Amino acid sequence: MLKVALIQPNSKGTIEEIIERAERLISQAAKMGAELACFPEHWIHAKDFNNHLPIFTKLAKKENIAIATGGNYVEDKEGRKVRSYFINNEGEIIGKQDKIHLFRGEKEVALPGNEFNVFNFNDTKISICICYDLVYPEAVRIFVLKGAEILLCPSRIKKIGYEPWKLYVLTRALENRINIIAVNTLLLPEFEGKSFAVDFDIVDDVIIPKIIASAEEKEGFTIAEIDPKKMERFRKERLNNRRPEVYVDILKK
Repeated sequence: MLKVALIQPNSKGTIEEIIERAERLISQAAKMGAELACFPEHWIHAKDFNNHLPIFTKLAKKENIAIATGGNYVEDKEGRKVRSYFINNEGEIIGKQDKIHLFRGEKEVALPGNEFNVFNFNDTKISICICYDLVYPEAVRIFVLKGAEILLCPSRIKKIGYEPWKLYVLTRALENRINIIAVNTLLLPEFEGKSFAVDFDIVDDVIIPKIIASAEEKEGFTIAEIDPKKMERFRKERLNNRRPEVYVDILKK
């Protein structure tokens, strides 16, 4: 089993105030046995999250907890990206995932990513699908084809879009037989948080997705306990029944 903390810091205030809240929540989650923590998308209004990254590498090591930093603007040699870093519990950055499908205003200030990455942690293969990337079934399917067993989905979803977002999460989880950890920004009144995780009931080999570990409309965290191997047989069966040789039309513009 893997205990994943869905972290919802209040995104109002100064960068220093927000980081202080984030550190406190991570420490509390670690004390409750969380092994991995995930932040939302754009939960901190920093122009370059790289400037604050050392805080979280040190925190991960101190609290013995892996951290997915959500999805924040970073500057690299190519230009600005929307990026999530995956930091292991020893404080090492073992990988990064750039947002592949930029949303609206992001297109004007950032460059899209082009890679689908899978990270190994605690004998579990984990991928990060940042917000708008979840809209595209091709993106999630590629993560799964590359071996992902759990999908972290840091997001920034407005109140009016929450129910459609929930449908996207449940649908991607069901069609790929994969647990999804959906973490949403808390910036009231427009962004309500209400992060959640998706697990499954299995009844006579019928797969029924269900929401577990739901967070409230307030600062805090919730912990989802996931068995990353539970859906392995069903996921392999779903993938083996694909017929990619007849899917050529999907490549046409």
